[in-house]
Amino acid sequence: MNIRVLQFDDWQQWKDLRKESILLSPTAFASSFEEEAGLADRQFQDWITKNVIFGAFQGDQLIGTAGFFQMELAKEKHRGVLFSVYVTPHERQQGIAHQLVEHVIQEAKKRVIQLHLKVVSSNASAVHLYQRHGFEVYGTELRSLKYQDRFFNEYLMVLRFD
Repeated sequence: MNIRVLQFDDWQQWKDLRKESILLSPTAFASSFEEEAGLADRQFQDWITKNVIFGAFQGDQLIGTAGFFQMELAKEKHRGVLFSVYVTPHERQQGIAHQLVEHVIQEAKKRVIQLHLKVVSSNASAVHLYQRHGFEVYGTELRSLKYQDRFFNEYLMVLRFD
């Protein structure tokens, strides 16, 4: 397995994996499958070029991702966001998500003094993954997501580097 930053030419694989992630894990992401299926290819290309998205590859096949961006406003530039952590189901339980998150953390340390994320509070494996990397819960966004008439709370988590 190889982990590297996704390049423009990877946009189609990333789009396909992103759609898979939302379809198979609909409560883990704020976006819906229908919303993302309707997006133009240019949107996925822009996401790859405007963010740092790490991809885990098995040969030439993209099997996992984790993204990072730095806040843009002057008073928020000290903060970054970890987003879209996903590993395809048949490749889970091999430490791939752990490695992807570690790559994002190393990249974030070069640019920001704290890294934020949101995670559905009932997703115990994801919460544990982030806590293992030192993230701490600093709040709960109640009823943050609604899917099929059910509400889901999200933990707000932070990892401080200073």
